[in-house]
Amino acid sequence: MIADLERSKMRQVSLCGERVVERLESVGVSCLADLAGRDAWELMHEINLQAGRVIWRAPLAVAALQNLIDAAERDVARRG
Repeated sequence: MIADLERSKMRQVSLCGERVVERLESVGVSCLADLAGRDAWELMHEINLQAGRVIWRAPLAVAALQNLIDAAERDVARRG
């Protein structure tokens, strides 16, 4: 489950809405930091596998996920 504060941080990222957050939650992501170091393509495939069918396709899915990964890596770097 993604806490309200983390959900809010994620939704502030370009191309990230509630559906994106729900899809991330379905594969065990619980906070923005969980996305640091991930590969957007692999994450998209993981989400599709979890759904049991293709629910998300490139390029939009990859762009949204890459934006989140970049935000996560900036956040982690800021904390040191």
